[in-house]
Amino acid sequence: MSFIIVATTILKDSLLLFGQLALIITAVMIMVEFFQEYRILDKLLALTSPFTRLLGISGEADLPLMAGLLLGIGYGGAIIIDSTRQGKLSSYDIYLINLFLVLCHSLIEDTLIWAALGAMVIPIQIGRFILALGVCYLVSRFLSCFKK
Repeated sequence: MSFIIVATTILKDSLLLFGQLALIITAVMIMVEFFQEYRILDKLLALTSPFTRLLGISGEADLPLMAGLLLGIGYGGAIIIDSTRQGKLSSYDIYLINLFLVLCHSLIEDTLIWAALGAMVIPIQIGRFILALGVCYLVSRFLSCFKK
């Protein structure tokens, strides 16, 4: 196979993937605006409450955790920073939220990207979520020994 054919194939496939990713990211950005406009994210916070209680995280951590889970570390991180500046989150909350989001973040965006790449999305996402929950639970139990 000649270099030109290989280069053309790589360029064509890369542009196709870039287009798919651009569509996914645009859809996520539109969804974020929709969530903000209709306050859907606030309504979804009830879903994170059982998990934050299990981990011993305060209720103020629900919003940053849900934002990071659904929309990614960028949005979740911005909300974590804002909540921290407002004094709503303890260092314990911040640590556990960040640990959880490192292991399991952006469930919507990642799912769309992996689906575009042909991955088996549901088992991957369930596995990531269970892993993050388990690790954070163990770390929270360990840290609770030192928590006042």
